[in-house]
Amino acid sequence: MALRDFVPSFVADTLWPDHKSPLATHKLHPTSYLDGLRGLAAMVVFMCHYTEENHQYLVPTYGFNVDGVSSVLQLPFLRILYSGRPMVHIFFVISGFVLAYKPLKAMRARDMEKCWGTLASSTLRRPFRLFGPCIVSTAMIAILIQMGFMYRPLPTSYMQLWAWIDAVFHQITWPWAWDFDLRPAFDVHLWSIPIEFVHSLLLFLTLLMLSRLRPRPRIVAMLILLAYVTVCGKWAAMEFYAGMILADIHITRSANAKTRHYKPVNKSLHYMVHVSLLVFALYTQGWPNFDAYRSPLIEWLYHHTPASFPPVDNLTPQKFWFVVQAIVMVWTCGELRFVKRFLEGPFPQYCGHISYALYIVHGPVLEMLQQRVAGRLYQPPMAAPGLPGYRPEVLPTGVKGLVGIETAGQRTVAWIMGLMILGPVVIWAADVFWRMVDIPMIRLARTIEMNLVDTEVELGKPQEAR
Repeated sequence: MALRDFVPSFVADTLWPDHKSPLATHKLHPTSYLDGLRGLAAMVVFMCHYTEENHQYLVPTYGFNVDGVSSVLQLPFLRILYSGRPMVHIFFVISGFVLAYKPLKAMRARDMEKCWGTLASSTLRRPFRLFGPCIVSTAMIAILIQMGFMYRPLPTSYMQLWAWIDAVFHQITWPWAWDFDLRPAFDVHLWSIPIEFVHSLLLFLTLLMLSRLRPRPRIVAMLILLAYVTVCGKWAAMEFYAGMILADIHITRSANAKTRHYKPVNKSLHYMVHVSLLVFALYTQGWPNFDAYRSPLIEWLYHHTPASFPPVDNLTPQKFWFVVQAIVMVWTCGELRFVKRFLEGPFPQYCGHISYALYIVHGPVLEMLQQRVAGRLYQPPMAAPGLPGYRPEVLPTGVKGLVGIETAGQRTVAWIMGLMILGPVVIWAADVFWRMVDIPMIRLARTIEMNLVDTEVELGKPQEAR
Protein backbone atom coordinates (compact mmCIF):
# COMPACT_ATOMS: atom_id res chain seq x y z
CA MET A 1 0.00 0.00 0.00
CA ALA A 2 1.73 3.16 -1.25
CA LEU A 3 1.36 6.82 -0.35
CA ARG A 4 -0.45 7.42 -3.62
CA ASP A 5 -3.27 5.15 -2.40
CA PHE A 6 -4.16 7.79 0.19
CA VAL A 7 -4.06 10.67 -2.28
CA PRO A 8 -7.30 11.60 -4.10
CA SER A 9 -7.45 9.73 -7.40
CA PHE A 10 -7.56 12.84 -9.58
CA VAL A 11 -4.46 14.19 -7.82
CA ALA A 12 -2.62 10.87 -8.12
CA ASP A 13 -3.43 10.67 -11.84
CA THR A 14 -1.85 14.11 -12.27
CA LEU A 15 1.25 13.58 -10.12
CA TRP A 16 2.12 10.04 -11.26
CA PRO A 17 1.70 9.34 -15.00
CA ASP A 18 1.74 5.58 -14.38
CA HIS A 19 -1.16 5.85 -11.91
CA LYS A 20 -4.39 4.88 -13.64
CA SER A 21 -7.46 5.24 -11.45
CA PRO A 22 -10.93 4.32 -12.78
CA LEU A 23 -11.31 8.03 -13.58
CA ALA A 24 -8.50 7.89 -16.15
CA THR A 25 -10.15 5.07 -18.10
CA HIS A 26 -13.76 6.19 -17.72
CA LYS A 27 -15.84 6.52 -20.88
CA LEU A 28 -19.31 7.97 -21.21
CA HIS A 29 -22.23 5.65 -21.99
CA PRO A 30 -25.87 6.40 -22.92
CA THR A 31 -27.00 6.76 -19.29
CA SER A 32 -23.89 8.45 -17.86
CA TYR A 33 -26.02 11.48 -17.00
CA LEU A 34 -27.72 9.35 -14.34
CA ASP A 35 -24.32 8.71 -12.76
CA GLY A 36 -23.77 12.46 -12.63
CA LEU A 37 -27.22 13.06 -11.16
CA ARG A 38 -26.63 10.41 -8.49
CA GLY A 39 -23.25 11.94 -7.67
CA LEU A 40 -24.62 15.45 -7.19
CA ALA A 41 -27.50 14.05 -5.13
CA ALA A 42 -24.99 12.33 -2.81
CA MET A 43 -23.14 15.63 -2.45
CA VAL A 44 -26.39 17.38 -1.49
CA VAL A 45 -27.08 14.71 1.16
CA PHE A 46 -23.71 15.51 2.75
CA MET A 47 -24.46 19.25 2.62
CA CYS A 48 -27.89 18.58 4.14
CA HIS A 49 -26.49 16.81 7.19
CA TYR A 50 -23.79 19.44 7.58
CA THR A 51 -26.47 22.15 7.53
CA GLU A 52 -29.09 20.52 9.74
CA GLU A 53 -26.55 19.60 12.42
CA ASN A 54 -24.58 22.87 12.47
CA HIS A 55 -26.73 25.63 10.95
CA GLN A 56 -30.28 24.85 12.06
CA TYR A 57 -31.33 28.45 11.40
CA LEU A 58 -31.15 27.68 7.64
CA VAL A 59 -33.76 24.89 7.84
CA PRO A 60 -37.01 26.98 7.91
CA THR A 61 -38.55 28.50 4.81
CA TYR A 62 -37.26 31.98 4.01
CA GLY A 63 -39.02 34.50 6.26
CA PHE A 64 -40.14 31.95 8.86
CA ASN A 65 -37.19 32.17 11.27
CA VAL A 66 -38.29 32.87 14.83
CA ASP A 67 -35.63 35.58 15.23
CA GLY A 68 -36.70 37.24 11.96
CA VAL A 69 -33.31 36.74 10.28
CA SER A 70 -33.32 34.72 7.05
CA SER A 71 -30.36 33.93 4.81
CA VAL A 72 -30.52 34.07 1.04
CA LEU A 73 -29.72 30.35 1.15
CA GLN A 74 -33.25 29.72 2.44
CA LEU A 75 -34.86 31.02 -0.75
CA PRO A 76 -36.51 28.58 -3.18
CA PHE A 77 -34.11 26.90 -5.62
CA LEU A 78 -31.09 27.93 -3.51
CA ARG A 79 -32.19 25.82 -0.54
CA ILE A 80 -31.94 22.66 -2.65
CA LEU A 81 -28.17 22.90 -2.01
CA TYR A 82 -28.90 21.31 1.37
CA SER A 83 -32.24 19.57 0.75
CA GLY A 84 -31.08 16.01 1.26
CA ARG A 85 -34.39 14.19 1.70
CA PRO A 86 -35.55 14.45 -1.94
CA MET A 87 -32.12 13.24 -3.05
CA VAL A 88 -32.68 9.83 -1.46
CA HIS A 89 -35.81 9.49 -3.58
CA ILE A 90 -33.77 10.32 -6.67
CA PHE A 91 -31.36 7.53 -5.68
CA PHE A 92 -34.20 5.02 -5.69
CA VAL A 93 -35.63 6.04 -9.07
CA ILE A 94 -32.14 5.84 -10.58
CA SER A 95 -31.66 2.40 -8.99
CA GLY A 96 -34.93 1.18 -10.49
CA PHE A 97 -33.84 2.50 -13.89
CA VAL A 98 -30.30 1.09 -13.83
CA LEU A 99 -31.16 -2.32 -12.34
CA ALA A 100 -33.99 -2.86 -14.83
CA TYR A 101 -32.13 -1.57 -17.90
CA LYS A 102 -30.22 -4.71 -18.98
CA PRO A 103 -33.03 -7.22 -18.27
CA LEU A 104 -35.55 -5.05 -20.13
CA LYS A 105 -33.17 -4.63 -23.05
CA ALA A 106 -32.79 -8.41 -23.23
CA MET A 107 -36.59 -8.82 -23.08
CA ARG A 108 -36.99 -6.48 -26.02
CA ALA A 109 -34.42 -8.52 -27.96
CA ARG A 110 -36.32 -11.69 -26.90
CA ASP A 111 -33.11 -13.05 -25.42
CA MET A 112 -34.55 -14.79 -22.36
CA GLU A 113 -31.28 -16.54 -21.54
CA LYS A 114 -29.50 -13.20 -21.23
CA CYS A 115 -32.43 -11.69 -19.30
CA TRP A 116 -32.60 -14.47 -16.73
CA GLY A 117 -28.82 -14.67 -16.50
CA THR A 118 -28.63 -10.93 -15.81
CA LEU A 119 -31.32 -11.17 -13.13
CA ALA A 120 -29.55 -14.09 -11.44
CA SER A 121 -26.21 -12.27 -11.55
CA SER A 122 -27.65 -9.01 -10.21
CA THR A 123 -29.44 -10.82 -7.38
CA LEU A 124 -26.26 -12.64 -6.37
CA ARG A 125 -24.08 -9.54 -6.43
CA ARG A 126 -26.51 -7.11 -4.82
CA PRO A 127 -25.85 -7.95 -1.13
CA PHE A 128 -22.09 -7.65 -1.66
CA ARG A 129 -22.54 -4.34 -3.45
CA LEU A 130 -24.77 -2.77 -0.81
CA PHE A 131 -23.87 -4.43 2.48
CA GLY A 132 -20.14 -5.04 2.01
CA PRO A 133 -19.01 -1.38 2.21
CA CYS A 134 -21.44 -0.72 5.09
CA ILE A 135 -20.05 -3.61 7.13
CA VAL A 136 -16.52 -2.27 6.63
CA SER A 137 -17.48 1.33 7.44
CA THR A 138 -19.38 0.44 10.62
CA ALA A 139 -16.46 -1.75 11.75
CA MET A 140 -14.18 1.26 11.31
CA ILE A 141 -16.65 3.41 13.25
CA ALA A 142 -16.75 0.85 16.08
CA ILE A 143 -12.96 1.00 16.32
CA LEU A 144 -12.96 4.81 16.27
CA ILE A 145 -15.60 4.87 19.01
CA GLN A 146 -13.61 2.54 21.23
CA MET A 147 -10.50 4.68 20.64
CA GLY A 148 -12.42 7.76 21.82
CA PHE A 149 -12.60 9.67 18.54
CA MET A 150 -16.42 9.80 18.37
CA TYR A 151 -19.51 9.07 20.46
CA ARG A 152 -19.09 7.30 23.81
CA PRO A 153 -17.08 4.06 23.97
CA LEU A 154 -18.53 1.01 25.73
CA PRO A 155 -16.80 -0.28 28.88
CA THR A 156 -14.93 -3.03 27.01
CA SER A 157 -13.84 -3.78 23.46
CA TYR A 158 -15.70 -7.09 23.70
CA MET A 159 -18.98 -5.26 24.33
CA GLN A 160 -18.26 -2.92 21.43
CA LEU A 161 -17.63 -5.89 19.15
CA TRP A 162 -20.93 -7.51 20.03
CA ALA A 163 -22.77 -4.20 19.66
CA TRP A 164 -21.36 -3.94 16.14
CA ILE A 165 -22.29 -7.55 15.31
CA ASP A 166 -25.83 -6.91 16.58
CA ALA A 167 -26.16 -3.82 14.37
CA VAL A 168 -24.86 -5.68 11.31
CA PHE A 169 -27.23 -8.64 11.67
CA HIS A 170 -30.34 -6.95 13.03
CA GLN A 171 -30.30 -3.55 11.31
CA ILE A 172 -27.91 -3.12 8.39
CA THR A 173 -28.25 -6.50 6.64
CA TRP A 174 -31.77 -7.41 7.77
CA PRO A 175 -34.03 -5.46 5.40
CA TRP A 176 -37.35 -7.20 5.96
CA ALA A 177 -38.38 -4.89 8.80
CA TRP A 178 -36.82 -1.71 7.40
CA ASP A 179 -39.81 0.49 8.26
CA PHE A 180 -39.68 -0.61 11.92
CA ASP A 181 -36.32 0.99 12.71
CA LEU A 182 -34.90 3.78 10.55
CA ARG A 183 -32.00 4.61 12.87
CA PRO A 184 -29.32 1.90 12.59
CA ALA A 185 -26.60 1.96 15.23
CA PHE A 186 -23.10 3.29 14.49
CA ASP A 187 -24.25 5.30 11.45
CA VAL A 188 -27.84 6.51 11.30
CA HIS A 189 -27.31 7.68 7.72
CA LEU A 190 -27.31 4.05 6.54
CA TRP A 191 -31.08 3.83 7.13
CA SER A 192 -31.75 3.79 3.38
CA ILE A 193 -29.52 0.78 2.58
CA PRO A 194 -31.95 -1.96 3.76
CA ILE A 195 -34.70 -0.17 1.81
CA GLU A 196 -32.50 -0.15 -1.28
CA PHE A 197 -31.77 -3.87 -0.95
CA VAL A 198 -35.28 -5.15 -0.30
CA HIS A 199 -36.73 -3.11 -3.16
CA SER A 200 -33.95 -4.27 -5.47
CA LEU A 201 -35.13 -7.83 -4.81
CA LEU A 202 -38.74 -6.75 -5.37
CA LEU A 203 -37.71 -5.27 -8.71
CA PHE A 204 -35.82 -8.42 -9.77
CA LEU A 205 -38.82 -10.60 -8.89
CA THR A 206 -41.14 -8.29 -10.81
CA LEU A 207 -38.88 -8.34 -13.87
CA LEU A 208 -38.77 -12.14 -13.74
CA MET A 209 -42.56 -12.22 -13.55
CA LEU A 210 -42.91 -9.89 -16.54
CA SER A 211 -40.08 -11.34 -18.62
CA ARG A 212 -42.23 -13.50 -20.91
CA LEU A 213 -44.96 -10.93 -21.55
CA ARG A 214 -45.28 -9.13 -24.86
CA PRO A 215 -44.17 -5.46 -24.83
CA ARG A 216 -47.61 -3.85 -24.57
CA PRO A 217 -49.01 -6.15 -21.86
CA ARG A 218 -45.70 -5.73 -20.02
CA ILE A 219 -45.89 -1.93 -19.87
CA VAL A 220 -49.58 -2.14 -18.86
CA ALA A 221 -48.66 -4.53 -16.04
CA MET A 222 -45.92 -2.13 -14.92
CA LEU A 223 -48.37 0.76 -14.78
CA ILE A 224 -50.87 -1.32 -12.82
CA LEU A 225 -48.18 -2.26 -10.30
CA LEU A 226 -47.15 1.40 -9.98
CA ALA A 227 -50.77 2.42 -9.38
CA TYR A 228 -51.15 -0.35 -6.80
CA VAL A 229 -48.13 0.64 -4.69
CA THR A 230 -49.20 4.31 -4.96
CA VAL A 231 -52.63 3.53 -3.51
CA CYS A 232 -50.88 1.51 -0.79
CA GLY A 233 -48.66 4.51 0.03
CA LYS A 234 -45.43 2.57 -0.52
CA TRP A 235 -43.14 5.36 -1.69
CA ALA A 236 -39.95 3.30 -2.19
CA ALA A 237 -41.75 0.72 -4.33
CA MET A 238 -43.21 3.60 -6.35
CA GLU A 239 -39.72 4.87 -7.10
CA PHE A 240 -38.24 1.53 -8.12
CA TYR A 241 -41.23 0.73 -10.33
CA ALA A 242 -41.17 4.22 -11.84
CA GLY A 243 -37.47 3.80 -12.61
CA MET A 244 -38.27 0.48 -14.30
CA ILE A 245 -40.94 2.13 -16.45
CA LEU A 246 -38.62 4.99 -17.42
CA ALA A 247 -35.97 2.45 -18.42
CA ASP A 248 -38.48 0.61 -20.60
CA ILE A 249 -39.53 3.85 -22.29
CA HIS A 250 -35.89 4.85 -22.79
CA ILE A 251 -35.06 1.49 -24.43
CA THR A 252 -38.13 1.64 -26.67
CA ARG A 253 -37.41 5.18 -27.79
CA SER A 254 -33.74 4.42 -28.42
CA ALA A 255 -34.73 1.48 -30.62
CA ASN A 256 -37.29 3.59 -32.47
CA ALA A 257 -34.73 6.34 -32.99
CA LYS A 258 -32.51 3.88 -34.86
CA THR A 259 -35.26 2.45 -37.04
CA ARG A 260 -37.75 5.29 -37.44
CA HIS A 261 -35.57 8.34 -36.75
CA TYR A 262 -37.63 9.40 -33.75
CA LYS A 263 -37.84 13.15 -33.19
CA PRO A 264 -40.15 15.28 -31.03
CA VAL A 265 -43.15 16.60 -32.93
CA ASN A 266 -42.40 20.16 -31.88
CA LYS A 267 -38.91 20.88 -30.54
CA SER A 268 -39.90 24.19 -28.93
CA LEU A 269 -42.89 22.67 -27.17
CA HIS A 270 -40.78 19.68 -26.10
CA TYR A 271 -38.17 22.04 -24.64
CA MET A 272 -40.69 24.27 -22.84
CA VAL A 273 -42.57 21.34 -21.31
CA HIS A 274 -39.44 19.70 -19.95
CA VAL A 275 -37.96 22.97 -18.66
CA SER A 276 -41.25 23.59 -16.83
CA LEU A 277 -41.12 20.09 -15.35
CA LEU A 278 -37.52 20.64 -14.27
CA VAL A 279 -38.42 23.93 -12.57
CA PHE A 280 -41.30 22.19 -10.77
CA ALA A 281 -38.97 19.42 -9.57
CA LEU A 282 -36.30 21.85 -8.37
CA TYR A 283 -38.85 23.97 -6.51
CA THR A 284 -40.41 20.89 -4.89
CA GLN A 285 -36.98 19.78 -3.69
CA GLY A 286 -36.96 22.83 -1.43
CA TRP A 287 -39.91 21.46 0.57
CA PRO A 288 -39.16 22.45 4.18
CA ASN A 289 -39.09 19.98 7.05
CA PHE A 290 -41.58 22.13 8.96
CA ASP A 291 -44.40 24.57 8.15
CA ALA A 292 -44.96 23.17 4.66
CA TYR A 293 -48.67 23.95 5.03
CA ARG A 294 -47.89 27.68 4.96
CA SER A 295 -44.91 27.81 2.59
CA PRO A 296 -45.56 29.52 -0.78
CA LEU A 297 -46.76 27.07 -3.48
CA ILE A 298 -45.68 24.14 -1.32
CA GLU A 299 -48.88 24.85 0.63
CA TRP A 300 -50.98 23.95 -2.43
CA LEU A 301 -49.11 20.68 -2.96
CA TYR A 302 -49.45 19.87 0.74
CA HIS A 303 -53.24 20.21 0.60
CA HIS A 304 -53.47 18.16 -2.62
CA THR A 305 -51.49 15.16 -1.40
CA PRO A 306 -53.23 11.81 -2.05
CA ALA A 307 -55.01 10.20 0.88
CA SER A 308 -52.50 7.33 0.87
CA PHE A 309 -49.94 9.83 2.23
CA PRO A 310 -51.91 11.42 5.12
CA PRO A 311 -50.49 14.35 7.14
CA VAL A 312 -49.85 12.26 10.25
CA ASP A 313 -46.50 14.04 10.65
CA ASN A 314 -44.32 16.61 8.88
CA LEU A 315 -42.66 14.08 6.59
CA THR A 316 -45.40 11.80 5.22
CA PRO A 317 -47.05 14.24 2.74
CA GLN A 318 -43.69 15.34 1.36
CA LYS A 319 -42.79 11.74 0.48
CA PHE A 320 -45.40 11.63 -2.30
CA TRP A 321 -44.17 14.85 -3.88
CA PHE A 322 -40.56 13.80 -3.48
CA VAL A 323 -41.46 10.67 -5.46
CA VAL A 324 -42.99 12.85 -8.17
CA GLN A 325 -40.02 15.22 -8.34
CA ALA A 326 -37.58 12.28 -8.44
CA ILE A 327 -39.39 10.75 -11.42
CA VAL A 328 -39.49 14.13 -13.14
CA MET A 329 -35.79 14.77 -12.48
CA VAL A 330 -34.64 11.42 -13.85
CA TRP A 331 -36.80 11.86 -16.94
CA THR A 332 -36.13 15.51 -17.78
CA CYS A 333 -32.37 15.23 -17.25
CA GLY A 334 -32.30 12.85 -20.19
CA GLU A 335 -34.57 15.05 -22.33
CA LEU A 336 -32.84 18.42 -21.94
CA ARG A 337 -29.54 18.48 -23.78
CA PHE A 338 -27.94 21.25 -21.71
CA VAL A 339 -28.74 19.43 -18.46
CA LYS A 340 -27.52 16.12 -19.85
CA ARG A 341 -24.23 17.67 -20.98
CA PHE A 342 -23.72 19.27 -17.58
CA LEU A 343 -24.29 15.95 -15.80
CA GLU A 344 -21.83 14.29 -18.17
CA GLY A 345 -19.18 16.85 -17.19
CA PRO A 346 -16.05 15.99 -15.17
CA PHE A 347 -17.23 17.03 -11.69
CA PRO A 348 -20.69 15.37 -11.76
CA GLN A 349 -19.14 12.22 -13.24
CA TYR A 350 -16.46 12.17 -10.53
CA CYS A 351 -19.16 12.58 -7.88
CA GLY A 352 -21.01 9.72 -9.55
CA HIS A 353 -17.99 7.45 -9.17
CA ILE A 354 -17.61 8.15 -5.46
CA SER A 355 -21.34 8.62 -4.73
CA TYR A 356 -21.86 5.46 -2.67
CA ALA A 357 -18.61 5.97 -0.77
CA LEU A 358 -19.56 9.62 -0.19
CA TYR A 359 -22.94 8.59 1.17
CA ILE A 360 -21.30 6.10 3.54
CA VAL A 361 -18.35 8.10 4.89
CA HIS A 362 -19.78 11.61 5.21
CA GLY A 363 -21.56 10.78 8.48
CA PRO A 364 -18.54 9.62 10.50
CA VAL A 365 -16.31 12.34 9.03
CA LEU A 366 -18.82 15.00 10.07
CA GLU A 367 -19.20 13.44 13.51
CA MET A 368 -15.46 13.72 14.13
CA LEU A 369 -14.84 17.19 12.68
CA GLN A 370 -17.98 19.31 12.38
CA GLN A 371 -18.11 20.65 15.94
CA ARG A 372 -14.52 21.83 15.73
CA VAL A 373 -15.07 23.45 12.34
CA ALA A 374 -18.50 25.00 12.96
CA GLY A 375 -17.57 26.02 16.49
CA ARG A 376 -19.64 28.21 18.80
CA LEU A 377 -20.30 31.83 19.67
CA TYR A 378 -18.86 33.76 22.57
CA GLN A 379 -20.88 33.48 25.78
CA PRO A 380 -20.13 35.81 28.69
CA PRO A 381 -19.90 34.39 32.22
CA MET A 382 -23.09 34.18 34.27
CA ALA A 383 -23.26 34.92 37.99
CA ALA A 384 -20.25 34.62 40.27
CA PRO A 385 -18.29 31.47 41.01
CA GLY A 386 -19.92 29.44 43.77
CA LEU A 387 -23.35 31.04 43.30
CA PRO A 388 -26.41 29.29 41.79
CA GLY A 389 -26.59 29.62 38.00
CA TYR A 390 -22.87 30.20 37.60
CA ARG A 391 -21.48 29.53 34.14
CA PRO A 392 -17.91 30.30 33.14
CA GLU A 393 -17.02 32.34 30.10
CA VAL A 394 -17.22 30.44 26.78
CA LEU A 395 -14.71 31.59 24.20
CA PRO A 396 -15.64 31.70 20.50
CA THR A 397 -14.40 28.87 18.27
CA GLY A 398 -14.69 27.73 14.66
CA VAL A 399 -16.30 29.64 11.82
CA LYS A 400 -19.24 30.73 13.95
CA GLY A 401 -16.92 32.28 16.49
CA LEU A 402 -14.87 33.91 13.75
CA VAL A 403 -17.69 35.29 11.62
CA GLY A 404 -20.74 35.35 13.88
CA ILE A 405 -24.31 34.35 13.02
CA GLU A 406 -26.31 37.39 14.11
CA THR A 407 -27.08 38.68 10.60
CA ALA A 408 -28.21 36.94 7.43
CA GLY A 409 -24.88 37.70 5.76
CA GLN A 410 -22.90 36.24 8.66
CA ARG A 411 -24.94 33.04 8.55
CA THR A 412 -24.36 32.67 4.83
CA VAL A 413 -20.61 33.25 5.14
CA ALA A 414 -20.30 30.88 8.13
CA TRP A 415 -22.13 28.15 6.17
CA ILE A 416 -19.88 28.58 3.13
CA MET A 417 -16.66 28.69 5.16
CA GLY A 418 -17.51 25.52 7.06
CA LEU A 419 -18.41 23.78 3.82
CA MET A 420 -15.15 24.84 2.19
CA ILE A 421 -13.23 23.21 5.06
CA LEU A 422 -15.28 20.04 5.52
CA GLY A 423 -16.14 19.45 1.86
CA PRO A 424 -12.62 18.60 0.63
CA VAL A 425 -12.03 16.34 3.65
CA VAL A 426 -15.25 14.40 3.01
CA ILE A 427 -14.47 14.08 -0.71
CA TRP A 428 -10.93 12.90 0.08
CA ALA A 429 -12.21 10.28 2.52
CA ALA A 430 -14.85 9.15 0.02
CA ASP A 431 -12.28 8.87 -2.77
CA VAL A 432 -10.01 6.66 -0.65
CA PHE A 433 -12.94 4.53 0.58
CA TRP A 434 -14.17 4.15 -3.00
CA ARG A 435 -10.85 2.77 -4.23
CA MET A 436 -9.92 0.72 -1.15
CA VAL A 437 -13.33 -0.69 -0.15
CA ASP A 438 -16.11 -0.01 -2.65
CA ILE A 439 -14.35 -1.14 -5.85
CA PRO A 440 -12.78 -4.23 -4.18
CA MET A 441 -16.25 -5.27 -2.97
CA ILE A 442 -17.55 -5.09 -6.53
CA ARG A 443 -14.61 -7.20 -7.70
CA LEU A 444 -15.15 -9.66 -4.85
CA ALA A 445 -18.77 -10.18 -5.89
CA ARG A 446 -17.70 -10.71 -9.49
CA THR A 447 -14.98 -13.19 -8.46
CA ILE A 448 -17.37 -15.18 -6.26
CA GLU A 449 -19.88 -15.35 -9.08
CA MET A 450 -17.30 -16.46 -11.65
CA ASN A 451 -15.98 -19.21 -9.36
CA LEU A 452 -19.28 -20.54 -8.06
CA VAL A 453 -21.75 -20.25 -10.92
CA ASP A 454 -22.34 -23.40 -12.98
CA THR A 455 -21.47 -22.17 -16.48
CA GLU A 456 -22.38 -25.48 -18.09
CA VAL A 457 -26.09 -24.97 -17.48
CA GLU A 458 -28.12 -23.85 -20.49
CA LEU A 459 -31.22 -21.97 -19.40
CA GLY A 460 -34.47 -23.39 -20.68
CA LYS A 461 -33.04 -26.85 -21.42
CA PRO A 462 -33.29 -30.00 -19.27
CA GLN A 463 -30.03 -30.89 -17.52
CA GLU A 464 -28.75 -34.10 -16.01
CA ALA A 465 -28.90 -34.16 -12.22
CA ARG A 466 -25.64 -34.14 -10.26
